Amino acid sequence: MTDNKGKNGPDLDKLERLVNTLRKYPDGIWLRKISRESSLPVSTVHYYINEVIDSLVESKGAKDSEGRYFGIRLIKLREGVKKQLSSGKPLEYFLKTRNILTEE
Repeated sequence: MTDNKGKNGPDLDKLERLVNTLRKYPDGIWLRKISRESSLPVSTVHYYINEVIDSLVESKGAKDSEGRYFGIRLIKLREGVKKQLSSGKPLEYFLKTRNILTEE
């Protein structure tokens, strides 16, 4: 597996694994299951969900007084994102149009 991080920012391979896992569960999936199915550490999944693709996902679950999730958190792709990903264009193109990945 190659590391696609660096000048392009987030690792494209990790993003593809996360998004493809989320696409399999249109009604949502919990963080630890995303980790298992994408073969990425929970901490990596957490970082990418919260910091990299947060604008692409919806989360449901209990939050503490500071707005942080705790316990089981259900995560799914936003409806508009699902439709755009179904257009047939490569995920890399979609991520670049969303400024999640940048040109070299």
